[in-house]
Amino acid sequence: MQNFNNWLSRLDRRQLRIMRNGIQITLGLILLVAGYRFYLFVRHFDTLGMTPFQPRPPIVEAFLPIGALVSFKLWLTTGIYDPIHPAALSIFITVLLTAFLFRKGFCSWICPIGTISEGIHRLGALIVPQWRLPRFLAYPLLSLKYLVLLVFVKLILIDMPVMALVGFMGSSYNKISDAKMLDFFLDLSPLSVKVLVILFVLSLFIKNFWCRFLCPYGALLSIVSLISPVKIRRNTDLCIDCGKCDKACSYDIKLSDKPAVVSPECTGCLDCVAACPREGSLEVLLASRKKLNPWMFGGMVVGFFLVAIGVAKLTGHWETVLTLEDYARLLPLRRMTGHP
Repeated sequence: MQNFNNWLSRLDRRQLRIMRNGIQITLGLILLVAGYRFYLFVRHFDTLGMTPFQPRPPIVEAFLPIGALVSFKLWLTTGIYDPIHPAALSIFITVLLTAFLFRKGFCSWICPIGTISEGIHRLGALIVPQWRLPRFLAYPLLSLKYLVLLVFVKLILIDMPVMALVGFMGSSYNKISDAKMLDFFLDLSPLSVKVLVILFVLSLFIKNFWCRFLCPYGALLSIVSLISPVKIRRNTDLCIDCGKCDKACSYDIKLSDKPAVVSPECTGCLDCVAACPREGSLEVLLASRKKLNPWMFGGMVVGFFLVAIGVAKLTGHWETVLTLEDYARLLPLRRMTGHP
């Protein structure tokens, strides 16, 4: 173990972003392949078996956060673990636990939307001037994602009774909600295209616009991360007040005049640590005492997520109970009527 720690200490923390981006891209490609496999799965039934069959990859349920919120409440109130989209609930619980243990590490190390948002910002930095929003404008915009989250919390966690939860879970619509999501991306409405173009343009000029100001999932993780035992601390004795950490932060958190990062917007990306020119000036702390090597922190975020998914598979909380016969009945019907 000591040899492993010595090896970690010799790694250049300035390469952290390269490792993080490499992980993001790798996981993004895995999801892209899964999405294509799911497309082939759905198309097999849409063509009534005329195209080759491809097994359904449960990981696509990661794109069903609203359904996962419904099943999460059902699980908390009745103990029933969603048998229709168990992977969606398993991923949702895993993401919440990741936020508790590692702040919003999911957003900066794993989330495919976060990867796309960061990529657009990198592109924008090369071709257009970057806008750093003043606080009087940024703070009201930050509230937008919390307002969206509040709407979902009220509609689902507060107002939706148990019988309505059960009814939704067993509905034909919910059973193929993953296919409905696929249809949305394959056949974007003119309004959806306009919204995506606006978000793209804004993200070119403003760092991570969607993630910072509009993502309700990120708002939920921000709240959970407030009780995370992980913090980034600034060692005032070593800090040279160069301000490079402030410039590196994608969420415009001002670190240079604080003893520690306490903002719920911190995603644990560690770009600030990588940018700091003074070794030890910025440290990742566990429970305000134990120092975590930045490289180990990144590995723990991804490792925990993958292990949790593995546990879900081993415990039977991953594969749907729906049969191929169910899909053969429901999927073509949605094409003919517009809804199952």
